[in-house]
Amino acid sequence: MQDKGKSNVEYTKTADADHDSDASSLIQDDAPSSLSYRPFPAAMKIYYQWNLAGIKVFHVCGETERDRLFAVEVHTGHSMSGPLGARPGLHLYNGPKTKDALLAATGSESLFGDYALNNNSRIFLPGHRTGDLVCEMMRVHTTPDNTVAFRFSIEVGLGEKMRREAFEWKKIKKDERDDNTHNGGFKLFWLHRGPEQGYPDGDSSIQGSSSEGGDREAVAVMSWRSFLTSPKHPFDMAFIGSGLSETMGERWRLMVLMTVLRVWYMNLFGKTHRAPVALGDKVGDKEKAAHQ
Repeated sequence: MQDKGKSNVEYTKTADADHDSDASSLIQDDAPSSLSYRPFPAAMKIYYQWNLAGIKVFHVCGETERDRLFAVEVHTGHSMSGPLGARPGLHLYNGPKTKDALLAATGSESLFGDYALNNNSRIFLPGHRTGDLVCEMMRVHTTPDNTVAFRFSIEVGLGEKMRREAFEWKKIKKDERDDNTHNGGFKLFWLHRGPEQGYPDGDSSIQGSSSEGGDREAVAVMSWRSFLTSPKHPFDMAFIGSGLSETMGERWRLMVLMTVLRVWYMNLFGKTHRAPVALGDKVGDKEKAAHQ
């Protein structure tokens, strides 16, 4: 495990996720064996603090509020520091304090993305070949069944080789809710694809493409908590199915955590609702057509 007080991560190296290799390609893994100072548990809970710092700093916890695993800091962009620069977003630290080393970050694709119609996100993670932070993309689109989904690709696996796969957080519809998701939430699906079904990362077909059909499996779930009964506890996240397997890899688990934190952040700005996402889809399509 890494010494959480010292960081071997730099954020000067940024990979353009729109030019990654095919989602089904194999990637050699020369990265350190452990990214975080401790393994990610099967279930995590988010808790705010009852103080002024709670506005800016909150925690990813284990079973209880006292089991603080990672500190999360809201990055306003005013300092223009870190991998996000002037972009607002979130910093995740490799420990329960903001004094610990920066582990990952997430923010808008564009500088004013939280206030504009660009709904895509950047996720900064330690690279699979070095400890430098590299940029992965998460794109949002509307689905044929009139809901919202957030899609990304990430390496899955352990050892010398990892396979890049596509995943999608899909909003849980009212008629799909159960006892654990009665307040709503999102479910993460693993979009299994063979070579004939795959497409390169960043392909324009990713936006607005169908979330239905094909071979897919739920591997994680995020459930909102009621503000009236749990004002300090906005949501829970848990790995399910194949997501519980250690063979999915630590970098995949970190990506899942960062993307769900990003979805929570976008929800604060009303950007997980169908109307703004659909409008963003239309504007994006017009911009693409104008540049063709």
